[in-house]
Amino acid sequence: MAQGANNRDFKGAFIPKDVWCNPALNGDAKLVWGEIFALDNEFGCIASNEHFMEMFGWKNERKVQREIKKLTDLGLISVEQDKRKDRRTMRIVGKYRHLDKRHMEDLEAMRLELIRSMKL
Repeated sequence: MAQGANNRDFKGAFIPKDVWCNPALNGDAKLVWGEIFALDNEFGCIASNEHFMEMFGWKNERKVQREIKKLTDLGLISVEQDKRKDRRTMRIVGKYRHLDKRHMEDLEAMRLELIRSMKL
C-alpha cells in the first residue's frame, strides 16, 4: 500500500459499472481510473507516476503512462500538462467528473429557475 494511503481522506474505491465492464480497459487501467477519481478534487488530480507505481506495486513508469494514455484516448480522463511547473493535472470527464462548489451553485440556480418557469 502506498505510504500515507491510510492517512488521506479516503473512504474506499469506486469504479462505476460502465468503467468496470468496459472491454477496452484492462484491470490496471480500471484501477488507475479509480485512483484518479478518488484524488480528483476542485484542483484536479496531480498524482505523479511514482504515486501510481507505489500505490499498485508497479516497477515500470511506462506502465503508468500507458494506462493514463489509454484512459485519455477513450475520453475517460483529461490530462493538462504544465511544462513550467513540470506537473500534470488529470480530471475525470463525463458523468463522474468532479463538480466544485461553484458548479454546484450554478446547477442549483438552474434547477430553481426551471422550477420557477414550470410554475408560470
